[in-house]
Amino acid sequence: MVRLRRIAGLFGITIFAALVTGSASAEYNWSNQITIHPDGMEWQYTEKLSDLDPYVFKYDIDNKQGNKDDFVSTWELMKADKRMRERFRDAIEGEMDVRIDNSSLGIEVLDIDASLSKNALGPVKSMTELTNTYRVTYSFPGGLLENGSTIWFLGETGSLLSVNFPEGTQIISTKGIDNVSIRTSDLSGRFGAINESIDVTDNVSVTVEGATDNVSVTVEGATDNVSATDEGMTDNVSATDESADAEGAEITYIIEAIVPPQNNLSEEPEENESTIQVPTDIPSPGTVYVLLVIAAAVLLLKD
Repeated sequence: MVRLRRIAGLFGITIFAALVTGSASAEYNWSNQITIHPDGMEWQYTEKLSDLDPYVFKYDIDNKQGNKDDFVSTWELMKADKRMRERFRDAIEGEMDVRIDNSSLGIEVLDIDASLSKNALGPVKSMTELTNTYRVTYSFPGGLLENGSTIWFLGETGSLLSVNFPEGTQIISTKGIDNVSIRTSDLSGRFGAINESIDVTDNVSVTVEGATDNVSVTVEGATDNVSATDEGMTDNVSATDESADAEGAEITYIIEAIVPPQNNLSEEPEENESTIQVPTDIPSPGTVYVLLVIAAAVLLLKD
């Protein structure tokens, strides 16, 4: 059996042009900021475009979302924003990019937000630098994160990665993250090179409709050949797999149990136990004498 997810080695939602127009002619600077909570997480993507990239970005919007007049209007940018949200959702629903203990069961996408740079408005030929942000909000079932031991993310190879865990979390180890820097409950680095996860038992040939070029895949230790054809490939791509599920970034962690402060007043009394606090300190003789004098003075004044 062959599990062939992304032989091309590109995360399917990292390049706007590839999603909206099918064009991947420009290189994009992509970073990932992940903030994890006990009941969910936010994944913010930041895309910075410079040099010729803004021209490609705006040209695609004008030609695919607009009227091809070499000018990006507010309406065209809004249509591109909506289309980007849809593409993100379709890509994540097709393959969840977050797993806890190697499972995405119960993890849901609550919201997808896109904020395309207003600098994209105006003439297509303008070379202004652009910064676009996209945010995906996920929810976890109660206790899933606390009872787990690993969390896995699927991201673009080479893109910057920053992950922040809840307070009380200790990061134990990582896989698939290059140049990693760990600070107890947060880390930074880059998504490492993707190794395809492929199980081979027999000779298998995989063909994707409309493909024009061949992709050759070799699995370490395998004695049979696997060949695949993928749509839109322009070069021969080879991949070597050393272990299953090597794709993406995996973080092993533990969450320390935080003991709530003890409050004796909130404890329920046992049977036949009084809830009234009785002072145990015995007043000194001097205090008793003063109280008696005050009481006598009060009685004399009443008379």
